[in-house]
Amino acid sequence: MFAFLRRKELSLLVVKLNGKAVCSIAAAELPCEKNPAIQLEANSVLELIDAKGHSHRHELGESTGWFHFSIRVHPNLACQADCVITDAREYDPDAFSEGRARGIRFQPFFISGASVANDKLYGQGLFARGLHFSGNITPGNTILSCVCDRCKRSFQIHSYHSGFSSTGYFYSDSGRFTITVHDRVPGCPAALAQPDPVHLATLEAKLPRAPDGTSYRYANPFRCPHCSAPYIDFDAYPKNRQTEYYGNYFVGSELLRYEFGD
Repeated sequence: MFAFLRRKELSLLVVKLNGKAVCSIAAAELPCEKNPAIQLEANSVLELIDAKGHSHRHELGESTGWFHFSIRVHPNLACQADCVITDAREYDPDAFSEGRARGIRFQPFFISGASVANDKLYGQGLFARGLHFSGNITPGNTILSCVCDRCKRSFQIHSYHSGFSSTGYFYSDSGRFTITVHDRVPGCPAALAQPDPVHLATLEAKLPRAPDGTSYRYANPFRCPHCSAPYIDFDAYPKNRQTEYYGNYFVGSELLRYEFGD
């Protein structure tokens, strides 16, 4: 009786695709997972909007097909979102594991009201941001969708495990290019290892210039491609450099390689 007088509970999170709401999550539902599936064209946009209007916006790029989303909100108000893109409306859980589908992992965040503020993660690495997990290998058919700490625009990257590929990596001064070096090369920053500073300096001097003329350096940050702000900021968090064993490069760009003796 008098149900119409009851105040409707506000959603903690509303999920929109191309401006249209596809699901929402309320506090009473936590912990909660929602799994909307929708067919999308290229250049679609995902928005995750909390009750205070803070929007976490991801441009989905050139991908098309059926997007099978997993939107999860935990009791601590952390939100994680992923999707698997297939050609079929019905989700086949084997398609991704067998490499017949591709995935996008979206940068996690804390909903307004959480005990942790999102700005505490500014400049941190991909493990701290929840885009990689220690002890778990991120599949190669997964793209990461990151959000710049400064301009708030999203960008998509490929990540590769430098330890499994026996390489080290360097980012260019401009942040636009990534070059890999085999770990047999003296001075190479191998995964989870601190390089010898003398050998490292010698190697940096030998590396070719990036295509835009800038230099590659061990301590260079990985930068936002839109505003060039540091995204993985090794100046602010130097101890993260040797533990960030995934190298990264932008979707649509080429991962460059240095051949010993060049």
